[in-house]
Amino acid sequence: MQRLPALLLLALGTCATGANAIIRCEFNGKPVNPSNGAETAGLTGLLRCRDENTGQLQREQELKDGKYLGKERFFDREGKLLRERSVNERGNSQGRVAEFWPNGQLKREEFAENGSTVGAVRRFDGNGRPERLSFHTGGQEQFVIEYNAAGQPTRLQCPRTSVLPEDRKPCGFEGAVDTPLFTSAGAKTGQVRYDQGRLLLSTEWTGEGLVAQQMLFEEGRRVHRSFFTEGGKSVLREERIFLPDEQRFLRDTRGPLHSLRRFGSTGQLTEQHSYADGREVLLERWYLNGAARERSTMTGTGEAARIQRELRDDEGRLTRKETLTEQQQRTGVQQLFYPNGRLAQEDRYTAPDARGRTRLEARKQWDDSGKLLADDTILEDGSRQRKAGGLDS
Repeated sequence: MQRLPALLLLALGTCATGANAIIRCEFNGKPVNPSNGAETAGLTGLLRCRDENTGQLQREQELKDGKYLGKERFFDREGKLLRERSVNERGNSQGRVAEFWPNGQLKREEFAENGSTVGAVRRFDGNGRPERLSFHTGGQEQFVIEYNAAGQPTRLQCPRTSVLPEDRKPCGFEGAVDTPLFTSAGAKTGQVRYDQGRLLLSTEWTGEGLVAQQMLFEEGRRVHRSFFTEGGKSVLREERIFLPDEQRFLRDTRGPLHSLRRFGSTGQLTEQHSYADGREVLLERWYLNGAARERSTMTGTGEAARIQRELRDDEGRLTRKETLTEQQQRTGVQQLFYPNGRLAQEDRYTAPDARGRTRLEARKQWDDSGKLLADDTILEDGSRQRKAGGLDS
């Protein structure tokens, strides 16, 4: 939080009290122009600024040897305290920073170290009821709990170790506990289970009370599941399983994947990805009738990375086999098949060049009885050079 320039502060005070308000400042009863450094030079004490029309106090700023250092307080048009803080020699917030509702109730409170929020931040509604509590370390929120007007929790994010008395029970530092979560209107929208700061289970519901999202520990791994509604029921749509990682929160969807699966509207598995060392190594797809559709294996890294892919029709018959680079360029041997399983065409592509590009260099074709129809060399300009037994160019 940086200290605002005096001219800007003066303008803010004017805006806060109306377009025609004139703000006059004084120091020890003597008029002072805060935008004129010559008039504040060497002063130590409290600068006060008032609305000339109403006489209401609009702001107070502490001066030390001509510098704005110490307390700052700002007021609304009626002279009610809006916010207060202390600034250090750099003009940054230092210590308690507070905001207030017009009725005098505390609205927000935090503590700062040279402008950076540290420790607890508390926010309240106009009746003094808690709205939000968080705890900051190293510029990040470690703990967050938010409430609706009825005092029901609407959000909960827990630290790995207790940081405030308020996190002891909901975060499971006194034993595993389930905490229901609500909307601002009071409808139950989800539930979380924490044990010693670890999120063991999180469930989100739709407005109709059906499961929409779920996160849990299963066999030591983090599992994330999402659902869609079909016929008034929750149907699993996607499942992501992550490798064990003690350094990450379960709520964090990033991290090393173990597998990913997708499902059809009837619950039929339609796609599965497998991973190793942070890289995808296997992709399998199925038709909704259960027949295999695709199987792709990934090997190697960098320039040596290759994808071996097999494609099938909806009866499970092999239709194509191909080899691709990581940039999806065909390389090596590619094959097409007839429904009877016989080879229909075989293409051969070059290895990738310096720019990762490949080109077709040979092609063979057969009829469905296995008779060779063409055996061509493909030249660099795309023309064919027939070897024998093939159709004329």
